[in-house]
Amino acid sequence: MKKENLIGILMYLLVFAVALIYGFTVLQTHFTSSSFVDKPNPVLLYALYILGSVAAGVIATGLLEGIGHLLGAKVGGYNIVSACLFYFTFYKDKGKLKFKFASYDGLTGETKITPNYEKRVKPNPFPFLIYGTVFNVAWVVACVVTFFTFYKNKGFYGDLAYLFLTMGIIASLCTIYNIVPVKMDSENDGFRLVKAKRDVEGFNQLLASESGVEVSKDNNDNPELDIKKPAKFIPEVAVSELSELLENEQYEEVFELINKIKEHENDLSKRLQLETSAQYIYATYMSKEKQEFDIFYDKDVSFQLRRDLSNEYTLPAIRTYLLLAGIMDGSHSECLIALKKVLKAYKSLPANRKHSELILFNKTLDLVIDAHPKWEELPNYKLYE
Repeated sequence: MKKENLIGILMYLLVFAVALIYGFTVLQTHFTSSSFVDKPNPVLLYALYILGSVAAGVIATGLLEGIGHLLGAKVGGYNIVSACLFYFTFYKDKGKLKFKFASYDGLTGETKITPNYEKRVKPNPFPFLIYGTVFNVAWVVACVVTFFTFYKNKGFYGDLAYLFLTMGIIASLCTIYNIVPVKMDSENDGFRLVKAKRDVEGFNQLLASESGVEVSKDNNDNPELDIKKPAKFIPEVAVSELSELLENEQYEEVFELINKIKEHENDLSKRLQLETSAQYIYATYMSKEKQEFDIFYDKDVSFQLRRDLSNEYTLPAIRTYLLLAGIMDGSHSECLIALKKVLKAYKSLPANRKHSELILFNKTLDLVIDAHPKWEELPNYKLYE
């Protein structure tokens, strides 16, 4: 089991344990002195009260996290690409503020930014990554103060006190989740702080790349151009460039870029190292004759590598494993296992990679469908924008 998966499970177990303990101790005690006891259906009403308190806590936490990110981004010298509270997203398109529904990326990953080099030569990501936590810590303190101000009261004010306590508990758990320096089901601020501390310039360039804008080091490019050459070689940015090269069938450029990435292999996470290997295998299959690839497959694609690809949840790894399982091994069951992970993997991609990866995945799926026309369920897994 991967470290991030283990920590993610532990975090959810913590939330579940706190919820049980809090519910069967604090809230159960409060129920007997609440204003709901003397009303019809008191248990149902109190259950609705708890659900409302939880909903209010989640919304307040997400809202404060978002406000902190927005203010931190402006202080640090960034442009706001989009701001999202749950599925409700506001973004700028050609200078106009627009609204859309977007996929949910967790309470901590909802604000997308890009460096504003015209405002600041070296944008500072730390306010952006810290202010959300600061706002929520302040909110927890406010909830605790409110609770201790009113908790001895019976009736409405007592209920209000425990509502704020519940919201404070939720904000505390979300804050703990947000500061753990490990990527879980989304990139939290703690994980991004580690990356930013290691290489601020690289972190900024990665933000720019994910937004489709890369700014040159001397800043003297034509200001009319949105896409510019990167300031320096950033391995994570280079990995993201592979998808577009593959989409355009620029296989020699893919191999050259991968060789350069491998020179910086120690700077990449295990996940990105595996993704790079997956892209190399895919490019080799698409650019070589079958006999040549068969030799490469037997010699250089080890059983352990295939196993790692089968367990990975990034779309390049899934796409490559689908190719190997479907074309090379002819395994129907392994193809279905890989395909069940596709939609979630696609949704987790940065916006700048979604189009290329959709094209590449559908192209790969067509190859497997052509090789196995009797596998009738495969077309159901096609991706659409």
